[in-house]
Amino acid sequence: MEPRQTKAQLLDTVRTVRADLERLIAAGEDRLKEPNAFGPWTFADVIAHLTGWRWFSVARMEAARDGTVPVPPWPSHLDPDEAVDEINELIYEANRNRPADEVLRDSRESFDRLEAALAAIPEDDLFDPTRFPWLNGWPLAAVIDGMANHFYEEHAPDIRAWLGGAVAEGGTP
Repeated sequence: MEPRQTKAQLLDTVRTVRADLERLIAAGEDRLKEPNAFGPWTFADVIAHLTGWRWFSVARMEAARDGTVPVPPWPSHLDPDEAVDEINELIYEANRNRPADEVLRDSRESFDRLEAALAAIPEDDLFDPTRFPWLNGWPLAAVIDGMANHFYEEHAPDIRAWLGGAVAEGGTP
């Protein structure tokens, strides 16, 4: 069976998500800490939320690269498939009072590390659903797909709407 993607395509996905998020940040940079922009969250809180979950992707990629088992960036007893609301609250509480520039720096560092780890993993390891038992039958490539889907399906549309449609997907402000 041929993989539906290549490592180069996964790297492009990471770079595209980053570029699209950066465009949205540029369009709303003066509003990062605007209260109640997304329910109780600010735009910076949404960025921190995306980053918190991206750090989980980084943990998985770095573990795959290093031949270890990933350690999530939240208490290990919390299952990311079952405790989403609790994990989201932990991420929010850990980041809500951070200055916007720190939130942005953390976001950018998570992308740097995600891309570096992905680049270092052999291509065959990315698409073999049996390679990493801790993924329960999923190929490692699904981590990148999940990160991209989280952004594009769950948050980018709301951010664009909040910005007043100033930024089209893949476009410029």
